[in-house]
Amino acid sequence: MRSYISIVGTLVACGLFVILTGCGAGTSTVADVQSTGSTVEVQFRAQTYQPPSNCLPCHQRQYDELHSSVKSGYRNVSPLFNGLEFSSNLLAGGLLRPVYGDSTVVLPDGTPLNSNMFTTPVLTETRQVQAGFCFTCHNAHVERMGEDPSKREVPQLAGLGASFVPELLRPLRDYHMVDANGNQILPSDIGGYPPAGAMPSLGAAGITCDFCHNVQGPDLNRSFQMDGFANMSLKLGESVEKTGPFLQPVAVKGNFHVATNDTSRIAFLRSSALCNACHDVRVPNNNLTAEEHNMNPGGQNVKYYRLENLSTEWQTGPYNSTSNPFGKVIRCQDCHMSLFPFAGTSTYTVGDLNITSPTPAVFPQNYAAVPGVATDNNAPLPKRQVVTHYFAGVDVPLLSPQELQDRLGTTYPDPYEAGNDEYGIPKALATRRQALMDASVRISLSKSDSNASLGTPLEVRLEAIALTGHRFPAGFSQERTAYVNLTVTDDNGFLVYQSGYVVDKPHPQTSEAAPDGNLDDEDLEHVEAVVDPGTHTVPYAAGAGTNGHRNLVFETGPDNGPESRVYSGIPEGLVLFRNELIRVFLPGDTLGRTDASGNQIVVNTAHFEETFSASFANGVDNYRSLPPLEPRTFVYEINLPTQAELAELGVTLKGPLHVHAQVNFEHFPPLFLRFLSAATGPNGPTGHDNHLLNESVIDNYLKNIRNIASTDTTVNLQ
Repeated sequence: MRSYISIVGTLVACGLFVILTGCGAGTSTVADVQSTGSTVEVQFRAQTYQPPSNCLPCHQRQYDELHSSVKSGYRNVSPLFNGLEFSSNLLAGGLLRPVYGDSTVVLPDGTPLNSNMFTTPVLTETRQVQAGFCFTCHNAHVERMGEDPSKREVPQLAGLGASFVPELLRPLRDYHMVDANGNQILPSDIGGYPPAGAMPSLGAAGITCDFCHNVQGPDLNRSFQMDGFANMSLKLGESVEKTGPFLQPVAVKGNFHVATNDTSRIAFLRSSALCNACHDVRVPNNNLTAEEHNMNPGGQNVKYYRLENLSTEWQTGPYNSTSNPFGKVIRCQDCHMSLFPFAGTSTYTVGDLNITSPTPAVFPQNYAAVPGVATDNNAPLPKRQVVTHYFAGVDVPLLSPQELQDRLGTTYPDPYEAGNDEYGIPKALATRRQALMDASVRISLSKSDSNASLGTPLEVRLEAIALTGHRFPAGFSQERTAYVNLTVTDDNGFLVYQSGYVVDKPHPQTSEAAPDGNLDDEDLEHVEAVVDPGTHTVPYAAGAGTNGHRNLVFETGPDNGPESRVYSGIPEGLVLFRNELIRVFLPGDTLGRTDASGNQIVVNTAHFEETFSASFANGVDNYRSLPPLEPRTFVYEINLPTQAELAELGVTLKGPLHVHAQVNFEHFPPLFLRFLSAATGPNGPTGHDNHLLNESVIDNYLKNIRNIASTDTTVNLQ
């Protein structure tokens, strides 16, 4: 908010939004200001982005809560995020790294590429959007600061095409370390462990206190649809004026910052619109299926597809209205910054389903800052309704507590720590994730056949409903995997049918020679795929590689369901709620794999298949996930064995049959992590290990959640 007053020097010296008596000798009164008859535009005192530790003395509770969320810190050192960004750069020839005003990169048409999403008035060129694409949401303020070379953490893009050297590409987290004097230090080995004495940089802190509380509103010019969605389309300030949730709070000790009284900015901070800028992700892509384009004048040549559609899902869903069980708009903050799901339950009906689930929008009463510390002269603070800063989500760190502390500081909490906070919320990030997932979905088998006979079909009808404010699963929903595990057994426990199961297997591509007894690192059986990350032995021009992230093997598995259900209506096989990244091949395109005779497969008609690389995708199916509060029924037509078939097996079925269904959640498909492991490992395009993902990381830290919803029914066997 820009203030208009006549006494410029007094405002800047006092650091106050409203001039108050007692600020200092000779301070003018409000009457003096109003009587001048002229106004001068005044900017608040500049203040660089603060690390969260500078907010800690006055905001201990908020600091502790934010510190234990994946949004702060972990995201930027995450081997998964770093692996995604790294492997995408290998495919794109480094083009996803930031460029700045002093960049010397030249596009293929000879145009200099020296601007990014923050410094370009109109995004007219796809490369402008690609530059720093992932970094732009994960570390927007650090990218903006990088326009000043003296404050730059991530160096500018080194080159394109033949001038891009993949061997020199570092994981982003290499740059998020400083020494005791605040100077950047790098691991001696690319991607290596933090050197002795390394401390987290500002970039390592991720989404900081300042990031959200410096927000001034939406930047519609940066948003493709001019609606404030995606592309980090937020206006960020860099001054002592902060946006908080309250009007006219008590002045801060030493005027370290001041609070805006701009009601529109306060309302924006408290609304779901704040989240839209990063929780929709629209990937620039000029290929076949990228049909949406930048609506800003002059930007029509920039086309994109929707990688993450979470905010749009909320915006168009029932929770952004009164047409939900709670009769009011349920904002993002009402679930992710409240006492949810630890504040009691509500019971209601959706369709013919009776639901009991946690109640959103219940907030604690507390002080907004530490009494006796946050104000001068021990000015009293009122207790108010406040928010929590846990930002509960579906991730757990894929790092040990020790490595988290080595990268993010010795105070970084254990994701599995014991105990509860003052509100009774578990301190452990993993426990909060479990509770959030338990609140997300409900299922019923009540519409299934109640009687069955040997040798005839049994129809099991599973009804599923998402209770989330967006679709389920959401976020990077082409990798988030929720599915139904369904079994039919007789009264003796003999397994008649199963779907949604995993099998313990070896994984020689990541040096697991034999099954290890761990089912969390196994993929579902609906598809068999191998994804090629490219190899170091092939020259790596921009956009090229051995296979460019293509599938080497891709065929349906024994539990095939998603494709046959969606496209053929066949009532059998896996019920999978994961959305799908798609690569569309046109006639004449090569799939990148060979047929039985060793010949390259060239398609003669349009062909598409799932891809596990967002960089290689040119389309996306965002509609396999469950829509919120919309019950859907999935039918399993199970052909029961005949008496003769059972006799041949030496089995006698004893009724009744027991049908059990449960929804399981898989953090990320192991196939996807092994692809990233290969792309960033010693045999990948860089020719050396970047120390991000390997079989040990997958086995030790990939923790899936089983049975987040379950139901049972019995079937009389006639």
